[in-house]
Amino acid sequence: MKNYPVTCLILGTLLISPSLFGFKTTGVEEIDRIRKSVMAEPTSLENSVERQSILFSWFRHMIHLGVNLEDLHEVGYTLAHWGPVKPANYPLLDEAFRKMEGLLDNPRYINEIRGPKAPIDTTPTDWPSFGGSPLQSGFTDDVGPTTGEIAWKFPNGHSWYASASVEAGRIYVTSPGMRTLMYCLDESTGEVIWKTKQQGLQMYSTPRGASNVEILKNQVVMRATSGSWEFEDQVRQIYYIDKDTGKIARQLDANRVDYRRGTTSVAANEEFVVYPYGRLDLKAKPATNTRDFGARPSMAWRNRRCLCGELRWDDDLIFAGTDEGLLFALNLHGGNRVRWKYDAGSSIRTTPAVHKDTVVITTETGFLIGIDRSSGKQKWRTQLCRAEPRAFQLFSSPTIDEDKIFIGSATKELFCVDLKSGRLRWKTEATDWIRSKPLVIENHVYFATLDGMVTALRFDEEKTTKLWSESAGHHQIFADLTGNENGILATSSEIFLYSLDPKTGQRQWRQSLLECSYQDGERILADIVAGGGDFQSPPTVSDGKVFVGTPSRFVFAVDTQTGEEVWRFETSGQVSRSPSVKNGRVYFGQQGGNEEMYCVDAATGQPLWVSKVGWVWTSSTPDDTQVYTGTVDGNIVALRADSGEPVWTFRTNGGGYPAPAVDDQRVYTGSWDGQCYAIDKKTGALDWAYSSFGGLPDSAAGVIWKGLFICRTDGELCGLDLNTGEKLWAFRDPREGLGKTVMNATPSNSGDYTFVSTSIDHDGAALGATLYCIDNTNGEELWHYTVAGGWTGSSSTTNTVICGSSTEAFVTCLGVTPNPDGTPRILWRTKIGGILEETIPAISGNMAYLLCSDGYLYAFR
Repeated sequence: MKNYPVTCLILGTLLISPSLFGFKTTGVEEIDRIRKSVMAEPTSLENSVERQSILFSWFRHMIHLGVNLEDLHEVGYTLAHWGPVKPANYPLLDEAFRKMEGLLDNPRYINEIRGPKAPIDTTPTDWPSFGGSPLQSGFTDDVGPTTGEIAWKFPNGHSWYASASVEAGRIYVTSPGMRTLMYCLDESTGEVIWKTKQQGLQMYSTPRGASNVEILKNQVVMRATSGSWEFEDQVRQIYYIDKDTGKIARQLDANRVDYRRGTTSVAANEEFVVYPYGRLDLKAKPATNTRDFGARPSMAWRNRRCLCGELRWDDDLIFAGTDEGLLFALNLHGGNRVRWKYDAGSSIRTTPAVHKDTVVITTETGFLIGIDRSSGKQKWRTQLCRAEPRAFQLFSSPTIDEDKIFIGSATKELFCVDLKSGRLRWKTEATDWIRSKPLVIENHVYFATLDGMVTALRFDEEKTTKLWSESAGHHQIFADLTGNENGILATSSEIFLYSLDPKTGQRQWRQSLLECSYQDGERILADIVAGGGDFQSPPTVSDGKVFVGTPSRFVFAVDTQTGEEVWRFETSGQVSRSPSVKNGRVYFGQQGGNEEMYCVDAATGQPLWVSKVGWVWTSSTPDDTQVYTGTVDGNIVALRADSGEPVWTFRTNGGGYPAPAVDDQRVYTGSWDGQCYAIDKKTGALDWAYSSFGGLPDSAAGVIWKGLFICRTDGELCGLDLNTGEKLWAFRDPREGLGKTVMNATPSNSGDYTFVSTSIDHDGAALGATLYCIDNTNGEELWHYTVAGGWTGSSSTTNTVICGSSTEAFVTCLGVTPNPDGTPRILWRTKIGGILEETIPAISGNMAYLLCSDGYLYAFR
């Protein structure tokens, strides 16, 4: 085996290093500070974790700049083990910094390559499910993109509901980053006063800041969601932070709310903190997930209910609306916990509002309801609009200003309602769904829509006048608007905070809530969102539409040629895998919310059925009569495709994560119990099982190709006999002798070739992604390429293989067969705005579609 070099473009050859004349900045203050300390003294126990975390951030920053980090791969093998660097490797950590200094002085940039134009494929073949077909082989007869040009990109951001809080000229706002939990900003300039740091090393184990901020006398309080697992059993994710310094004063154990929920809530005063309480353990056999809410100190009480909106604290009462349609008024003190409860008759998914003696709630059937605060008796009930069945949350939370209620909806309307009577005073049309709570300042109301626009209206008793409408970024706005006469504060799902002039709507400043630098006005990230991978959904294509799931809890249908949105459908949790299409229906599950799996109309997005099977992280695979899926708590399930009714359930002893491959006889999949299973598709009976002896079949799905079930088992790719489960061959990453490597990407196939991705580390040091081409008759390596792969997979045509990278911000198209000298044959290579996570391309006609961690769905031609 040979190690083939990457083609690179050396920019600006320097005869003398600029560091001889002065310190060369990266543009990221935290990285530069640690660089200076490394130059001054060697790594020790006291500073090793921070240096390791900063080194990983520097890797990410260089990756987003397009710098080739191949010189760091060998060091990375050792440093990228799970957890803090070992003392024996402190000199190696210092060496890594020295190597990075050399790259900063003389960066080697990976160059883009354009392929030749080819005739347009006028009859594209659909790519309707994960891997292109129920076999999941990742193969199509279509030609695929030939130039690598970006045809369009469609914005779809994080489920980011964390609003900014303002007090005495300071803004406090949560950050979801690996490196930062909170920012304190100057209200007038947006400049950082302080930030609360965390030393995140691995994405899936680092808490993600995800709540609004509660301001107390000397502290602020925030809450984080959980990653899929932690280094320690005891998780303390409620943070009390000193207002003057940004230092963490104390933490409370609230256990885990899954990061795929996207948000969590906390309410606090000087005596109590009230919060949703979850128990999440995905490694349990079976996995566990519970949700309720309660108050501390010392878990004074707990109430087990499914909570959607925020808790509303008003003096001695806490108001909580539930998905079952009940509003609870809970006494904060005393032994009689429930003062009263009100049955709204439909799910309550927004935060209650309280003004004097009235509590205001919404329902998903379109009602706004006023309730007496003391007795729980209904005062009035007004139907504002029809239900929107494609929206999990119909309304924004209500805002009460004196005798008026302001509320937006997914019917693209803003309503003003009389507080005393419930009478509709006026309504106005909006450009898109309104999810964030409106902000009222004197006789002006400000609201944000999911197209990223913020609009200002002047109102009187019965009418409005539009003053301005301006864009706050490129992505959806979910978080409630906050601010005052000095600035309207909007947090966007691209993780920016914007301040807009209340009079004109002009941007006053913006602040990234992830550590970064800027190049020509564009953000170059040095941090990533903690908790776990978000942009994982492999797109699918059917009938001129590309379908994709997003961390924002939405499935989008987008026109394949224009990138224009056709429809959207909202769930209660993150849609991590492929929406699969069959016979005009789209099937997908979610994780982090309720237990519902969905089937919607492919043309309109209108729901056809819902089945309560549990959390579904994986793709679901349909055939003509049934749809097959796996749940986080370990069930492999067959449902009727037309109704969602259960047909059979096969129980495993671990989470079901690989997408099920299906042929005319069996369902082939795996579980975190370490087994790969072949299950009779009609009866659910086990035909055979293959033990991976400690390896966990995870997001790397098995594929069916030429009589084989090709799957990842115990750190290797195996070719199993389709009928018996006998192992016929195995391939392991040949670099494993140097250190830890990971194989967790779905392979693709073309002819006698199988393409499989590996990387040095799954979610810590983003280094060493490699795409291997192996002979699928014997598992032997034919060639490999080091600017593609990692924990993203490939897709193939007859002559090409297309793959992104989890360690470089590039998408590459290679020839299936190499150059005459055995080196990989690069046909085109395109830089994009981020890395790829656990996803694969969808190829249809002369186009390919990929979901990127920068929050865009890309189309390549």
